[in-house]
Amino acid sequence: MFYQVLMLVSFLLAGYQDVKERLVSDYLWIPGVIAAGLALVFMHGVDYALILRIVLIGGIAFAFTFFGFIGQADAIALVLVSSDPAPLAPIPVLVATGAVAIVHIGYLYATGRAGKKRVIPLEQFRKEPKWIPKALIVNGERKEITSDVNISREEAEGAAGAEMVEVQYGVPQVAYIAGGYVAYLVYLAVFMPRVLLSLP
Repeated sequence: MFYQVLMLVSFLLAGYQDVKERLVSDYLWIPGVIAAGLALVFMHGVDYALILRIVLIGGIAFAFTFFGFIGQADAIALVLVSSDPAPLAPIPVLVATGAVAIVHIGYLYATGRAGKKRVIPLEQFRKEPKWIPKALIVNGERKEITSDVNISREEAEGAAGAEMVEVQYGVPQVAYIAGGYVAYLVYLAVFMPRVLLSLP
């Protein structure tokens, strides 16, 4: 269960920072990385399924990051979720993550905060990390910027002559994964306490 405690620390801290800043410090992943290392070092024999799962999900996650579809923190979170030594992991966490995301995104659509692009002043954009930039408005002309979520914000903030930015709401994906992990642990504690207590 030491693994789960370390993972929980990483996910709670990273999820909180993701909600506040849409960025996650690499230092917040240290407890989770230690937990993943312990899971690999202290397993009984070589667990090829666990190693394959980490490599497969890690490869997909980092390919998505390379092409700019998800942020680096999202990829790290997915790799850490895949390192869980519990049976059927990471399926329960990913299902719970999907449920958390659907509820939050549904709320955002229902309240009109998501689903449409907005044009806001560059100064407002710089102060509010929740926005993903799509285009700059320079002298009344719309100029598209990169769709790579890992560099688009820096590109927009450093643009010369832009007074407005076309944006859309950026969802806190790491926070969704953190919520899914918490839901998973609660499920284990309530319905499968022996499994939870037997985990490393």
